[in-house]
Amino acid sequence: MLKLQANLAFYEPPKWALLERQLINLMNDAVEPLLERYIRPDGTILWPTTDTHTGIDALDDMYESFFNWPLFYILGGHEKFKTLSKKEFDAITAQFARYDSGTGHKMVEKEYEQGYDWFHQGEGYTMFYHMGLMDPNDPVIKERAKRFAGLFLNEDPEAINYDPEHRIIPYPHSGSKGATDRNFKTHFSGWYYIDWMRHYGLHFQDVPGVTTLDDLKHDEGAMAMGKAIVERASRGDIPLNLLATSMVTNAYLHTGDPKYKAWVKEYVDAWIDRTKQNGGLIPDNVGLNGIIGEHNGGKWYGGWYGWTWPHGWVSIGQGVGVAAQNALLLERDPAYMDFLRSQLTIMNDKAIVGEDGTRYLPNKFGDPGWYEYTTSNIILDDDGKTVTWKDHAFEFTTIEPFYPTHLWYMSMEEADHTLLKSLRNYAKPDYNQIRYFRNKDQAGHDYCWVSYLEGEYPSYPEEILSYNLTQIYQRLSFMRTDTEDPADYRDDYLQIRNTVTLEGLLQLTLGAPSPLYNGGLLQARLRYYDADAKRPGLPADVAALVEKLEADRTTVKLVNLHPTQSRSVILQAGAFGEHQFTDVAYTVFGTAVNDGSQLSASTTMEKLPSGLFNPQSATATAEVNDKWLQVTIEPGSHTTLELGMARFVNDPSYQEPWSE
Repeated sequence: MLKLQANLAFYEPPKWALLERQLINLMNDAVEPLLERYIRPDGTILWPTTDTHTGIDALDDMYESFFNWPLFYILGGHEKFKTLSKKEFDAITAQFARYDSGTGHKMVEKEYEQGYDWFHQGEGYTMFYHMGLMDPNDPVIKERAKRFAGLFLNEDPEAINYDPEHRIIPYPHSGSKGATDRNFKTHFSGWYYIDWMRHYGLHFQDVPGVTTLDDLKHDEGAMAMGKAIVERASRGDIPLNLLATSMVTNAYLHTGDPKYKAWVKEYVDAWIDRTKQNGGLIPDNVGLNGIIGEHNGGKWYGGWYGWTWPHGWVSIGQGVGVAAQNALLLERDPAYMDFLRSQLTIMNDKAIVGEDGTRYLPNKFGDPGWYEYTTSNIILDDDGKTVTWKDHAFEFTTIEPFYPTHLWYMSMEEADHTLLKSLRNYAKPDYNQIRYFRNKDQAGHDYCWVSYLEGEYPSYPEEILSYNLTQIYQRLSFMRTDTEDPADYRDDYLQIRNTVTLEGLLQLTLGAPSPLYNGGLLQARLRYYDADAKRPGLPADVAALVEKLEADRTTVKLVNLHPTQSRSVILQAGAFGEHQFTDVAYTVFGTAVNDGSQLSASTTMEKLPSGLFNPQSATATAEVNDKWLQVTIEPGSHTTLELGMARFVNDPSYQEPWSE
């Protein structure tokens, strides 16, 4: 491993570096009020509010409450987050193994979800994937990773979740009790109205006696809709099942066993073939014989968590995006991003364009019918009339920024960058200012980050870190004044109190977007390890700022804020070592020296806003040709590294730099 020495002192510490370390320190301390008040000493949680709870939902919400704790640890969070992450995963798993699913067994069997859709499984098991990054040498984590992935390779004869003949996960619900329609027959045959449905409309438009949501408030309409859902949507494969590729990819990262890579390729390729059959837009239901629309009257839309109901592209895109990333990671083939690209391209072709240039893409597809449900997206056509449904497309809306951002981030192709910029919200700018909104991942400022990388938003690092600090202080204030009775807690009570927020740190330190929320793995340009402590994350007092991302180059600043002690940090190329450093140019004090060898250097002077000058600096260059690089930073010093990179050229793994 190449070892560099950074000795360029600063007179004025960068504000972004101070904010970064302040944010890390605040999150280290802010977790204590949450632990003391809202979690039992054994790690079990205060929901469900009764020990007689029965159901199939909300295990994911419990894991989600801690989804970013392992990730915070690998960024440099306190050692306690490793211990707490393991404790909470174990405690929740054991706690929910006590609750009845209503289908003849417990909610958790063999330490795994008995069977549910992957929209929810993906949300929940994100925490588990990040635990592989956190401590890949833990034998319990590794054993579970293999066993959980084995469920989808049919390695447990009591839990068949995959049909290799038709290359399908044969039901929308799968898990440790196998893939079946038992949950639908038990819990969904009698449909009913709930207030949240007013945001999503009707699953089908052709059910006799059900023409509006109000018809679901009556037994006759509810039973008719429930019967239609069981008959049409409870069998066969759906795009959300592609999220299972993360569970299998996770096992590969632990083991390198080619059987996991082969399964991911086979399953993703099958869905790509179906997408090509459907003209480039992924169908949302494939029958038990592998036929598109087999149980739904031949229609390619109308599946469970599909194009029509409830979320449309918001959820379908998770399956497509995550699968494309996993396949690219394992196969090292950028062509897999066409899977995501084709969806965005076709939806964009059908967009309605506002006077300000904002593009409103169809979020859903379905039959003509009643579309007067509550939505914040009111789009007018050229005649000033509201567009509710057009050529099977409806719910026209600006697209979530993380999809085009992830596409461009993975491909680094100019055409994808152009697409990204065209999809910005020009009516309510989402690319040049921090906007407050509540997302589960406490993120959503992807376009602002891209603007920063382009040089269009230079104040973004300080603004996003300040925003993240505000998020935490707001939650601490809320907890101090919280008067809610625990008996009234909902299943998301911990999520809305979680004091770990990582969007800014991921973007600025790793050069990474927030992972796709429903089960996406971390996609990062860089990772860090503390060389002295031999643990993941930035060493104490060290801050990092990725300033530029290109297809073959990454620029990052490293700062050591400690006044008297050096810090040694190991940089890794990619979240899983999937990239390779080719060369490096870095700034040092005066004449550049590496391991006693004189290197060529060009001298520069940096003028500060105060009018002072930083010490004389030089730029040195060196060959790397490795996925790791160590930099020792002297006290009160900094350096800028321009790293040449070859992307997606190494076999990805959880291997740590000292485990060779």
